[in-house]
Amino acid sequence: MHNVILPFHLFPNVAWWQQAQQATEVQIDIHENWVKQSHRSRFDIVGANGVQQLSIPTVKKTRKTLRDVEISYSENWPVLHWRSITSAYNRSPYFEYYGFAIEQLFATKPKYLIDLNLKALEWCYDKLQLPFQVNISASYLHPIDLDFRQQEIPYNDTTYYQVFDEKLGFKPNLSVLDVLFNCGPESAGVLR
Repeated sequence: MHNVILPFHLFPNVAWWQQAQQATEVQIDIHENWVKQSHRSRFDIVGANGVQQLSIPTVKKTRKTLRDVEISYSENWPVLHWRSITSAYNRSPYFEYYGFAIEQLFATKPKYLIDLNLKALEWCYDKLQLPFQVNISASYLHPIDLDFRQQEIPYNDTTYYQVFDEKLGFKPNLSVLDVLFNCGPESAGVLR
C-alpha cells in the first residue's frame, strides 16, 4: 500500500478508482494550476451512439488554479447533462436507485468547480463504501512517486454489463457513474 496523488476529477473514471483502491491514502491537490481539456471538469458516459463526454462549462477568467475555477451557468448545462445521463442509463438496472441523487447534485448549482467535484466524489465514495482515505490539500502538493496530476492513470482491464453492450460492445474506463448505474452494490468489486 502507498500514498498517491490523483487529479480532482468530476465523477472519476474506472482507472482513477482502481488506483485509489491500491492506496492507503489518496491526496487531491486543489491548488494545482488549471489543466485545460482534462477530466477535472468532464466525465465520460456511453449512450446509444457511443461514448459521450459531458463537460462542465467554466468561467475563463477564473482558470488559474483549480480552487479558483468558477462554473458558468450561461447555458443550462445541468438540464442538458441530466437529459444525456437519463437517455444513456434510464434502462440500466440501478438508474432508479441513483439517478435522482445525480439530478439533485446538478441542481445545487455550486459556484466553484471544486465544490461540485467534492460533492460528486463524496456521493460516489458513499455509494462505493471503499476503504481508502481521501485528503484534500491545504496547499500545493509537491510531486511524489505516484503522482497522476499530469499523466494518464494506468487502467487495468475490467468488464461488466453495460446497457448498450450488444449494440456497441464494451466501452472501457468510463465514469464511475457507468459502473454504478449498471452494477449497483457490486460496483466496488467491479472496480477492484
